[in-house]
Amino acid sequence: MNDSQIIKRVQAGDTEAFALLVSRYYRNLLNFIYRLVGDPALVEDLGQDVFLNVFRTLPDFNPDRGVPFAAWLFILARNRCASELRSRGKRRFVGLEEIAELPMSGYSAEEALLSRERNEALLRSLEQLSEPFRTTLLLSLEGQSLEEMAITQGVSTGTIKSRLFRAKERMKELVGELMGGKNDERI
Repeated sequence: MNDSQIIKRVQAGDTEAFALLVSRYYRNLLNFIYRLVGDPALVEDLGQDVFLNVFRTLPDFNPDRGVPFAAWLFILARNRCASELRSRGKRRFVGLEEIAELPMSGYSAEEALLSRERNEALLRSLEQLSEPFRTTLLLSLEGQSLEEMAITQGVSTGTIKSRLFRAKERMKELVGELMGGKNDERI
């Protein structure tokens, strides 16, 4: 039974059919939440909150509208995690502006300077990268698979591959321009 059929059953009053959606997505959703918040103590609670929200709003979900249920679910989860992190004043990842400040132990002064210049060029290039390419590249760097990115962005894996390729090519161009026209393949 596909998601649309299950959703229609739930919308028709078969609340037990909702358990099919939960069992289908529970594990992947918790993994996704963990990657966003990085706190094992929050994962279960946030997962339950997301599924409760899905259950409450499922009557308004239209499976014929073209948005896959999985994309909708993971967008709700992402938004819930962002709200939770904001309310706690926590940040999961090092901010772009902080990367250049990370310690450079074990480098000579020249290597440290070159590395810092490269990092600054990468940061400025990333800031210039347009959406949705920036988001796709950042999700890839966070370790998300092509399939996970496709689900969260509501597009095909082919589109994700294309976005990644174009993002990397554009980053090479931008970094090359910022590094004085150097075309450094190691970037």
